[in-house]
Amino acid sequence: MMHKELLYKFFEGKASIDEEKQIRRWINQSEENEDIFLQERLTYDAIIFADTQTYDNIKAKSRKISIWTFSTVAAVMLLLIVSGMYFFNINNNIHNQYNTILVPPGQRINLILADQTNVWLNANTKFEYPSQFSKRNRTVYLDGEAYFDVSKNSKKPFLVKTISGDVRVTGTKFNVEAYSKIGNFETSLFEGGVDIYKDEEKLASLDPNQKSSLTDNKLLISEISDTDAFLWRHGLIAFQNKELEEILLSLEKYFDINIKVVSEKLPQHTYSGKFRQADGIDYALRVLQRSINFKYERDDSTNTIYII
Repeated sequence: MMHKELLYKFFEGKASIDEEKQIRRWINQSEENEDIFLQERLTYDAIIFADTQTYDNIKAKSRKISIWTFSTVAAVMLLLIVSGMYFFNINNNIHNQYNTILVPPGQRINLILADQTNVWLNANTKFEYPSQFSKRNRTVYLDGEAYFDVSKNSKKPFLVKTISGDVRVTGTKFNVEAYSKIGNFETSLFEGGVDIYKDEEKLASLDPNQKSSLTDNKLLISEISDTDAFLWRHGLIAFQNKELEEILLSLEKYFDINIKVVSEKLPQHTYSGKFRQADGIDYALRVLQRSINFKYERDDSTNTIYII
């Protein structure tokens, strides 16, 4: 029997590589194990989104779960769906009964697909995936940012489709950022190999430690120089020598808020540091103010922050 403490450690993104492998082996042993894993995942997400208790309290709750408790958690999930805090829906009309996940602002979600591919979804991300993949390929749809650890299958390629372009792989680790609201399309490769497509035309292949960015229909390939940018799957927003304007754009993206600069000129200082997404945007701005001279006002009625 898998220890619940290890499962919750995995859900938090704190499990080691060996522990992740141990969990995958356990899931593959039986359908019963897979059902237990999915139930614990649902319970964890319900508690996270319904309450802001510490991880220790979450573990304590998990040990007390019964059939009645699980039904209660399911009801909580339903309420969260209705309120818009968290959304999980099986769409019967789009993409042949694909599941759809919408990640709330300032949150992240981890899931394992039917082929054992491990996926982390960043804030304000829409992700569509099937309960079972087809016999010919493994296709998912992304609007936002995701980190993929794709299980190897050379006969069944894995395809990430976005509004700006597609990424095709057979087994690898990579990050894709493609927010339709921003119009960006960036792929960063850490292991294996990926092919970048646009309108069914292959544009390039990437080697490990390379990233590609599609700008004005031109694909630019460069070396990955800042790995801190990918710490978001550990719940961190990290900046390395970034100017305030760049940081504000990132905060807009992750927290789904409008940031307008009223000041005629922004401070030109650069900043390096890390914030936890769970701490919220106000905490991030207050920390930035210690190093960069600026003021801000927040208008909750319009969901807008003014930099003054």
